[in-house]
Amino acid sequence: MQGYPLKAGERRAIPLGNTLLPEYLQKLGYATHLVGKWHTGYYSDYHTPAYRGFDTFMGYYTGYVTYFNHTIEQDFG
Repeated sequence: MQGYPLKAGERRAIPLGNTLLPEYLQKLGYATHLVGKWHTGYYSDYHTPAYRGFDTFMGYYTGYVTYFNHTIEQDFG
């Protein structure tokens, strides 16, 4: 996953066949939590943090949302 941050609803994500670090940690009994931005794809439920090894997630699904005023800064053109 290289290049620009994913746009909202884009059909690009880390392939489900790739096991992420939090998935390995969950299998070892660790509690895993994500706070921040998840801009690695979310066009299906299986591509969201809850299905990629995180017990909880609090944040945004794209890299364009600012933390300071919660607005999206994205060129839709």
